[in-house]
This record gives sequence, C-alpha cells and structure tokens, in this order.
Amino acid sequence: MIVGMYMTRDVETISSDATLVEGIRKMTQRRIRRLVVVHGSSISGIVTRRDIVEAFPPHINPFSAMGIEQSSVTGAIDTVMKRVVVSIEEHEPIERAAELMTRHRIGCLPVTRRGMLVGIITESDIFRAFSKMLAERDDAVRITFDLTEREKVLTFLEEAAHALDLDLLSFLTFHHDNRRMAVARVQGAQVDKLIDKLWESGHAVVNVLRFEPHHES
Repeated sequence: MIVGMYMTRDVETISSDATLVEGIRKMTQRRIRRLVVVHGSSISGIVTRRDIVEAFPPHINPFSAMGIEQSSVTGAIDTVMKRVVVSIEEHEPIERAAELMTRHRIGCLPVTRRGMLVGIITESDIFRAFSKMLAERDDAVRITFDLTEREKVLTFLEEAAHALDLDLLSFLTFHHDNRRMAVARVQGAQVDKLIDKLWESGHAVVNVLRFEPHHES
C-alpha cells in the first residue's frame, strides 16, 4: 500500500498572502480543518483551524456566525501558518507516512510528485488504510510472530502458503518493545500446519486470532 492510494487528491490550498478572514471563509465553506499554504507552485506551510483561532482574543470564536464581525484582528495567513512542512512523495509506503506523523506529532502530510503538490494524507486516511490491511475476512486467521532484525521472511511465507494451498491475504512488520514482529493474515484449511512451520523455523508465534465465518440470519 502506498500513499497515493489513500491520499486526497483535491487539495484545498490558500495563498500565503491571503488574509485570515479568507482562510476562515474557505475552511467554513469547504467544511475542512486545514489548508495547504502555497506561494506560486511551492508549498509554504500548513494552517489549521486551531492556528487561526489562537490568533483571535480568547472570548471570540472566529468560526462562529458573528466571530469575524466581532473582531478587529487582521493579518495574513503566513503570520499564523506552520512554516516547517513535512511532506511525503506519493510512491512512498503508507507505513512511512504513519512514521512521519508520529515522529513529528502532526495530523497530516502534503503529498508531492517530484516536489509538486498532488494531494494530502491525514491521520484518518492512515487509519482507513491500516483498517483495510487488517480487516476481518471470513475464515481468515491472523498470526503474529517474532522476527530477527533485517530478516526477509516474506519469501518464506509465500512459499509455505503456496505449498499448503493457503491464501496470504496481507503481511506487515513492526517494532514493539525493542522486538521486531510480523503479522500475517492467511486463509485456508491448513493454517495450523503453517503455524507449525513458523515454530520449526525459529519464529516464536505470539498470537493467533481466528475469525469466525459470518452467517446470514
């Protein structure tokens, strides 16, 4: 799964010299929480509803019906936007986007193609991607097991699944408590034999989750 599969392509942007009022109106009309700030064809920053709210006196909500009229606050978007923008290329894996958001404690990433803005990916998009990756499927079994560092286990799994006539539905790796782990979702009649093969090959199986078939009532 790559970023380009889950990003929003219709990116809402605003010029860096636009006013705060213009930003408020655009967010309100589009019902969005953030805008990518551009200067010409370049990304200048990101501005969120919170950035704009914090520019106004505490007793005024600029996004309320009377908020703008009640305040004399003026200024351009570039006075409140976040200038250090972390972006990601559309061909990068979805895990890389999740890693960047976690490391920088941000909720979205502008997506680029050779440096040009082509989309935006948010926390909600990441959640949707991982939910789909790990989604329940009738008769599927999710196996979590240990890996060694830099081990390439996918070929082993593919060959074992093929030999046992199993479908390998998804596979991902991650680190937890200084351990490298893997999660494989498989489907077929001989899943237990695959679990045995994992143990025999030195991969400690941490958890096996079996999904029950759904029956129409």
